[in-house]
Amino acid sequence: MRFPKSLQWRIAIAYTVLIFATMGAVSLYLVTFIRSSYVRDLDARLAQEAALAVDAVDDHFTDPAYAADLDALAERLSIASQAQVTVVDAAGKVLADSSEGPLVAEALLARPEIRDAINAGRGSDVRRDSEGNDEVRYAAAAIVIGNETRGAVRIAAPTSEVQGNVNRIVTTIGISAGAVALLSVALGYYIAHRTSRSVRSVTSGARRLADGDLEHRVTASGTDETRDMAEAFNKMATRIRDVVRDLDSESGRLKVVLDTMVDGVLVVDSEGVVVLINASASELLGVRAEAVGSRFAQTVRDHDLQRLVSTAQARMAATQDEVALLRGRRVVSAVATPLAQGSTQGVLLTLHDRTETRRLEETRKEFVTNASHELRSPLASIKAIVETLEGGALADPAIASDYLSRVRREVDRMAALVSDLLELSRLESGQFRLQQLALDPKDLVDEILSRVQERAKAAGVTLESVVPQDMPPVLGDEQKLVQAMFNLMDNALKYTPKGGRITLSTQSQGKLVRFSVRDTGAGIAPQDLPHIFERFYKADRSRRDGGTGLGLAIVKHTVQVHGGNVSIDSRLGAGTTVAFTVPVA
Repeated sequence: MRFPKSLQWRIAIAYTVLIFATMGAVSLYLVTFIRSSYVRDLDARLAQEAALAVDAVDDHFTDPAYAADLDALAERLSIASQAQVTVVDAAGKVLADSSEGPLVAEALLARPEIRDAINAGRGSDVRRDSEGNDEVRYAAAAIVIGNETRGAVRIAAPTSEVQGNVNRIVTTIGISAGAVALLSVALGYYIAHRTSRSVRSVTSGARRLADGDLEHRVTASGTDETRDMAEAFNKMATRIRDVVRDLDSESGRLKVVLDTMVDGVLVVDSEGVVVLINASASELLGVRAEAVGSRFAQTVRDHDLQRLVSTAQARMAATQDEVALLRGRRVVSAVATPLAQGSTQGVLLTLHDRTETRRLEETRKEFVTNASHELRSPLASIKAIVETLEGGALADPAIASDYLSRVRREVDRMAALVSDLLELSRLESGQFRLQQLALDPKDLVDEILSRVQERAKAAGVTLESVVPQDMPPVLGDEQKLVQAMFNLMDNALKYTPKGGRITLSTQSQGKLVRFSVRDTGAGIAPQDLPHIFERFYKADRSRRDGGTGLGLAIVKHTVQVHGGNVSIDSRLGAGTTVAFTVPVA
């Protein structure tokens, strides 16, 4: 039995607290009332004693023969009244005092009770004694002879006697309250025990039911009320068992369905709290399954999804939209469906991932557009040349030879475009196997420099390499890596003016080796940098350099399939640095 929580003790304590509170209030009132009565009686007695003392000292002010006897009179009055008696003249000077100490020399006109008595005929005050230990009450009355105030008599008595009486009353009340409290606890516990005995059986049964013992039933005993309660509990237990079994079955089926669904499912209640989320939704939204129980707006920080849910709740109708998620650049088809009619319904949010479909659609559109654009120029040129040759230029050997050379260059350009497209397609699709070997970075750099040495010399561009002696070997496909570096060098040579410099360098970065190509060309505009690795993208489309616009895209995908990353740093007028990393063998 847990003392603070058992029913019988709660009832007993309630009885006890009620009795204590009642007795405390009554006792406080009685103590306050009795003390006030004692104090009022003391004040009245002191005022009466002061009036009587005035009558006794009149002769000592009118007859000089009695003046010398004033101290003895004050002492007699003090003994009779059980109080201190002080006689002062109109200036407040002490003429007689019944206290055992020396006669007070200073005037007492500043005392409130003396001042009020001389000015108004009566005065009173309450203050601590000189040592601050006890409260003293004062009453004073004026000595009036004829129409002239000749002085005053002050009577003073401590309240210690009053407090003593009050303390005795408090002690009596405390003893009575303790006795009553003991009786009330015993009586309350007895009543509570009888009241809660029938409840404990049902409570025990409820605990066992809560612990999972759905087959437990309580036994009816005692009065009709107990029997009714037991029967009602047993019926409830049977109903709960049947409902729990049905819910377990439905929950199991629902969990299997939700966990195997490709689409994300999330349920938000009327308060905006997530009550269900499956694994697909957790992965799409980047949240954990523990998000159940947290607020939707705090868990899913996506304004479009929050707007979709709010719209469905406001319109009480299903709402659909295509949303681009910030996380992972995913595109989902989201449908928010109210779960119940009314103004406080929850919402079922389903998410269908359309990222791959959208990417394929965009890729197909871009490919058709870019390929058409790149092929249109050489085809138009070839068509114009053929038409010119058909128009009679074929008869002139010199013109025919020049035009045929132009046709060959355009055909080579289209062949290069098709070759780059096939290479990029193989890289993106993963339909090839890397021939990975341990490669010396210096050998790769030397191979590239040997390939472009003559071209750089003809263009008036200086080539240099920076390869430390202790460079570790890298793991990669030699042909693919050489092609990637060649594409970077090819771009650098195209855009580096005569007299410029191109530096091919390597640097060890832990488990990676960094290859970089730095030129002193014109640089790339900031707005072009984010798109420089896209297919068919050219920073300067006005220049006909013969490139396909696929070289940097091939570099990017080549590096990615090797497990590295590619980056670019460029400023207008300050040159460009393109770098990529390859894992160490």
